[in-house]
Amino acid sequence: MKKIYLPIIIFFALANISKAQDNLPPVYEITADTALHLVIPDKYWQSLEDPSGSLTIGQVSSAQYSSKFHYNTTRTKEINYDINTYWTRYRLKNTLNHPVKVAIPANVTYAWLYIPKTNSQWLVQTNGDFVPWSKLDGLKRAQSFLFILNTGQELDLYEKDVIDFNARKPKVFELSIGFGDAVIKSSYVDKLSDYKNDEIYSVAVGFLLLAAVINLLFYRIVREKVYLFFSLYVLAHGVFFFVRGTHCSILSEYPRFVYYLDALSVIVLFYTMMHFIRYFLLTKVHTPKWDKFLIILSIAIIAPLLWQSFGTGLLNYKNYTINVLISNLFIYAYDPVALATLIYFIPRQKGAERIGIFAVLPPFAWLAIGYGFNRISVLLHFFYDVPYSSFYLWLRGQGGIIDLVCFLWLVVGFSLILFQRFRKMQQSLIQAELDKERLAKEQEMERSQLIEKQNAELEIKVTNRTAELKQSLDDLKTTQHQLIQSEKMASLGELTAGIAHEIQNPLNFVNNFSEVNIELITEMQTELESGTKEEVIDILEDIKQNLEKISHHGKRADGIVKGMLQHSRASSNTKEPTDINVLADEYLRLAYHGLRAKDKSFNAEMIVELEEKLPIVNVVPQDIGRVLLNLFTNAFYAIHQKQKKAGAAYKPTVEVRTCAEKGSIVIKVKDNGDGIAENIKDKIMQPFFTTKPTGEGTGLGLSMSYDIIVREHGGSITVDTKEGEFSEFTVSLPLNQK
Repeated sequence: MKKIYLPIIIFFALANISKAQDNLPPVYEITADTALHLVIPDKYWQSLEDPSGSLTIGQVSSAQYSSKFHYNTTRTKEINYDINTYWTRYRLKNTLNHPVKVAIPANVTYAWLYIPKTNSQWLVQTNGDFVPWSKLDGLKRAQSFLFILNTGQELDLYEKDVIDFNARKPKVFELSIGFGDAVIKSSYVDKLSDYKNDEIYSVAVGFLLLAAVINLLFYRIVREKVYLFFSLYVLAHGVFFFVRGTHCSILSEYPRFVYYLDALSVIVLFYTMMHFIRYFLLTKVHTPKWDKFLIILSIAIIAPLLWQSFGTGLLNYKNYTINVLISNLFIYAYDPVALATLIYFIPRQKGAERIGIFAVLPPFAWLAIGYGFNRISVLLHFFYDVPYSSFYLWLRGQGGIIDLVCFLWLVVGFSLILFQRFRKMQQSLIQAELDKERLAKEQEMERSQLIEKQNAELEIKVTNRTAELKQSLDDLKTTQHQLIQSEKMASLGELTAGIAHEIQNPLNFVNNFSEVNIELITEMQTELESGTKEEVIDILEDIKQNLEKISHHGKRADGIVKGMLQHSRASSNTKEPTDINVLADEYLRLAYHGLRAKDKSFNAEMIVELEEKLPIVNVVPQDIGRVLLNLFTNAFYAIHQKQKKAGAAYKPTVEVRTCAEKGSIVIKVKDNGDGIAENIKDKIMQPFFTTKPTGEGTGLGLSMSYDIIVREHGGSITVDTKEGEFSEFTVSLPLNQK
């Protein structure tokens, strides 16, 4: 069975190969090798679309893809511009009696020619618009593949073409060949003058760059934008000539970059040209409306320039031609507008400005008339097959030289004019500087005289003002002394109210026991008369006890009075060993009773936690007493004010604690009043700052307390508070007081 299947398989394989080979285009026979450009009829070549661009020579040359090749259809239907990769195959045979050099143009973005070798291998040549110079094969300057076809030799050739339809957009696909000797003669031998043109253009480019740098330096000195835009205009021309007029080996390695650089240089050239004219003619001053039109035009020209270079790739050929024609009409109307503006200003300018207009007229006339005519002729010929006129052919031959002459004339002539303007401006600046120096000297003399006069007046004012300030200082010291005394009297008033309330209890005891003793003495007289000795002795014992109580409460009243006198008299600044607990307890009760003397309805809970065996500290008792009284009074005032607003639910409380910590005596006074607002917390120790209503506080209590604790006793006083909840003052007194 295997012997039967094998011949069948071989038969079908040969049949498929024969069918694939039958699909190949017919051989094009070369009968002469003198043509420079020879269009191959469509029946001798086939094409294959490669939408993904991923097909390889191994795939497209296989039997599987052979049937997918087709003859040229672009003469009957439009090219699909969505696809930019195509394969072409054709067969060439040399019928001459000598070898021929075949040159195949590569007028696409990227092209690869596959020439078959033995053992199913391929010789690959690379060419195209965007291929770096070092990677080009064949005739580089002519941008053509080149290979030798021996006598009687027949080759099946494959070509892969990648087309950027923004850079090049054909109407139909054609296949053409040339022959080496003719192409070499046309592209090399007959164009030896190109090398001379390279030298001329290189020198011209260098000259333009030098002029651009010089004018840029002028701009940096005088800051006139006409120099800046002229510099950029000349620089753009230099880049334009460098890209299109020279064959630079460095740029040849980056053809796609050159394409973008060329487009950018044209955009900058058009934009800066219009703004150069604006600032040169001062259109903003003389013709404001026309100036706005020129600004809009300079911006609007960018869109069609970008569109021509990067935006036409996906348009069909008809729309492409219409768009190119419209955009070119807009672009080449730009130069006539610039020329008309210059001509309009000729009779309106004088001197160097008018000469400057004549200097720039030749290049702008060439741009507006000659260059525009050339471009339109090319478009009409390319899109509508309008034949070239003899005038166009002459201009095309001389166009490069005319470009150079016009723009070198522009650069030389206008640079000289700008240089003259610069010299005049420099002279004006020098004269202005001299005038400025002279005026400055005159002003300096006037200023000196004025200063002398003002100094004399100022000395008189200073003398008078010093006397006023001295008097004000004396008045301020007097006022300060009065305020301090006022604060002391205010605290004394608080103390007195408390003392009056506090001393009432011992006085009541004294009065009550005195009345009791009077009654007892009367009773004792009665008993003496009756002769009851034992009753007399008992009554005497009661009288003795009552007198002891009278003595105790009298001494207590005496201590209260002495404390008041001690508080009221001026401080001697003499530090004495003092029990802070006794001082705190005494002044707490006095402050509380002082407030109750004003408002009998006021009650408060007092939490007193005084550390037992608290060390004795050397302080000025009167001063520390003032501090404690001030803190207690403020605490009771805070809870009293909150009680008025909060009502019965609120429980006013003042806490007093003493303890010894790290070599210091610490006194904490805390109330559950409204606290202190954060924005005034840092101000409460400042003199004359108070939150109490006018007439209820001087603003000196905490300020004096701060001075007593910090400056006189080397301690500290701090506050911890939360608005609406509490305030806690902490006083720290060092134990090592001397």
